[in-house]
Amino acid sequence: MILFSLICIFTTYPDYILPDGLNRTILVIYQSLSRTLWAIVIGWVLFLCSVNQGGIVNKILSWPIWAPLSRLNYSCYLVHAVILNIILYNQKLPLYYQGHLIVNNFVSHIFFSYSASIVVAIFFETPFFIIEKKIFKR
Repeated sequence: MILFSLICIFTTYPDYILPDGLNRTILVIYQSLSRTLWAIVIGWVLFLCSVNQGGIVNKILSWPIWAPLSRLNYSCYLVHAVILNIILYNQKLPLYYQGHLIVNNFVSHIFFSYSASIVVAIFFETPFFIIEKKIFKR
């Protein structure tokens, strides 16, 4: 599994440092298999954690801090595309790519996405979670 993850991460590195890049065959194989292999690696890590064989990864993923962050991340996933569209369609000038502008846009997009996700989590997700707990008492 470690080999699969290293393949997924480092296969395209020669494409950046070689003048001609990688040949088309390697790129096609990488594009067709990398997401599947990465999903297998992540699934294997989750399986090991579920049977208490994950070691330090299991300990880190078992911390209670991740519970509220997981709800917030899901809300952020739901609102992120909307935030990106709002920012994109409100631009008056075209975007010229420069290093500091990319960092600035990244930070502002993350900030607005998580701010909106806090609102969504407080006003929508939490009330429905409470209603669900009352309906399906355990």
